[in-house]
Amino acid sequence: MSDVRRLTPLAATVAIVVAVALLGLAGTEVFQRTVTTALIYVTAVVALYVFAGNSGIVSFGHVAFMAIGAYTAGLLTIPSGLKQVTLPNLYGFIANTTVSADVALLIGGVVAALFALVVAVPLMRLNGIAAAIGTFSLLVIVYVVAGNWYDLTNGTQTLVGVPAVVDIEMALPWLILVLALAFAYQESRWGRRLRSTREELLAAQATGVRVAKERTIAFVLSAFCAGVAGGLLGLFLGAFGPQQFYFDLTFLTVAMLIIGGLRSLSGAVVGALVVATLSELLTRFEEHGIDVLGVGVHPRPGLREILLAALMLTILVLRPQGITGGRELSWPRLRSRRPRAEAAQPVAPAARPTP
Repeated sequence: MSDVRRLTPLAATVAIVVAVALLGLAGTEVFQRTVTTALIYVTAVVALYVFAGNSGIVSFGHVAFMAIGAYTAGLLTIPSGLKQVTLPNLYGFIANTTVSADVALLIGGVVAALFALVVAVPLMRLNGIAAAIGTFSLLVIVYVVAGNWYDLTNGTQTLVGVPAVVDIEMALPWLILVLALAFAYQESRWGRRLRSTREELLAAQATGVRVAKERTIAFVLSAFCAGVAGGLLGLFLGAFGPQQFYFDLTFLTVAMLIIGGLRSLSGAVVGALVVATLSELLTRFEEHGIDVLGVGVHPRPGLREILLAALMLTILVLRPQGITGGRELSWPRLRSRRPRAEAAQPVAPAARPTP
């Protein structure tokens, strides 16, 4: 019974995303695209949580792994004939290889994980603000390389011809897989050891925890999940460039995680869904304006970033642990009615002693 109860947070979280997906399937085509985008964002934020939530180090470089996954999946799914036209100098083994979308997503995650394994050697030895700056440097490096490697990525121009095949029915299974990986890791002994370094670094080292090794395990697993999320986003857009995987997406994913709750998997999911909904509404307002009680309000560019930043600041001040308070979701506990019935029975008065 205790093993089943341990799975309650995962079951509750999966139930939320499945309910959102079913709601999207019942809506219009525009609403379905909105829900698909939200599911992809949730996947990206859960990937960020695997490392940042368990280690306590906020990473500003996970969008770099999303870019690697997106370009890998995109290049492997573009038809070979189209690749010869749009990318004539593409390397032979990539130019002549075309795989299915699911296989491409898996390969994109593996490539991102291998890249993370290499860069983890110097990065995972850093602590605090130095580690955060190191991950941000990683984001800049990948962005510059993607913008200048014309033979592989088409440089700053858009990579076109990517099949836009991702919808709710495709994004949901991958999200559930990433949720299962994140939950399994946080419940494992590796996850517990890494969280001990988050709570008290020196004490964890004194008990024999190898900090760099534990961080590397989480970093690589997190990069795999981020690569899958990036591949989903690339195969959803159908055409993208390096600018889609830079500051805007970095700020959005970090804001989702902080607003929902940095220290819980449920917080990552709830924060991503809340911010994705708010972001979609604000984006439409930026593009088309809105009517308030019959009065037309003109579009205000940049309003989305301002309001999301204000929301994140408010959460940090009023509820530092995020919307979920750093706790995992669970099913409502059903109290047994038997004790109540027993308590409701009249208690017989104690017998008086005989004189």
